[in-house]
Amino acid sequence: MDTPTAQTLSDNPITRRQKHYRRKNRYADAFESAGLQKEAQVLRDCHETEILAACSNCGHAWWVPYRCRTRVCPLCSYKVMLERSQLMLALCRGMDHPKLLTLTMPTWTDDPKQGIRFLRASFARLRRTALLRKVVGGAYQIELIPKQNGWHIHIHVLMDAPYLPYQLIYSAWQKITGINVPQIDIRAASDPAAQVYVCKYAAKSVSFNDSPDVIVAWYLATKGQRLFATFGKWYNKKLRDIAPELCPPVAPSICPHCNAEKTTFLARDGPHIYGWDVWKDIKAHICPDDITMRDDATVKGILYGPETQPTKPTQTDPTDPITQPRDLLDNRIYGVQ
Repeated sequence: MDTPTAQTLSDNPITRRQKHYRRKNRYADAFESAGLQKEAQVLRDCHETEILAACSNCGHAWWVPYRCRTRVCPLCSYKVMLERSQLMLALCRGMDHPKLLTLTMPTWTDDPKQGIRFLRASFARLRRTALLRKVVGGAYQIELIPKQNGWHIHIHVLMDAPYLPYQLIYSAWQKITGINVPQIDIRAASDPAAQVYVCKYAAKSVSFNDSPDVIVAWYLATKGQRLFATFGKWYNKKLRDIAPELCPPVAPSICPHCNAEKTTFLARDGPHIYGWDVWKDIKAHICPDDITMRDDATVKGILYGPETQPTKPTQTDPTDPITQPRDLLDNRIYGVQ
């Protein structure tokens, strides 16, 4: 039998899934060791538990996969990175003179939150100079890379600018930041292949190949900080606003039992939707066991081996919405992809 090549293994979705899930759980262990119990539990629950969804029209409830959508989750953040790179690619292709400007600072040894604020404020001052007066707009991503004695904090800016004089930009950045020898980089992105590279490069915000302890430090350093934003002509724009042809139609949230639209909600949000008094009366019907979240044995069985698979076969009646494929149900709730 031929030995599988590295390429073959890398193309195996189960192998990739195992790698990301196990990395996620190592991060959860590191958060727990650091005393961040809530963050650790959120990571462990992501993609490995199910959360109860319900319909306000017919009162039925069913289970859907839970996603944490946190920056440090290898599964959720990767999807965000792909969405941002697609947004930046759409921006790039809509520009007359796309440029990628990278601005850096020396290793930051103080509180990294202050470093992020200082970098963002410095870039805002640079944008107000005459050098960038003709910039129509763009997007930026702040990146933090851990160093032995601090943080390497820099910003990638995708902008529409006809010409960026390197020496003048260098001098202006030197004056604004007070750095003796700053490092800047300017790249044109007029070629389609260069656009793809530039947008993927500029959209990344963290390398999840780092050790779990580093990820905890990165999380604490970036907590509450805005790392990505659009400005100018594209301020606060989404991909659907810029390139609707690239966005598949979002399926409306439909109850799999009564087919009513926009009536689904998560049971854990019931008190906020109905109010505590009303929720007490209907809670027993929506979640009679007082459980809004449960372990997903099927997912854990796929990830960690057959010993965690359910011992009893599950019902697979194709006419029963509860036993429809998980992906189908997930897509029908809130239009989740």
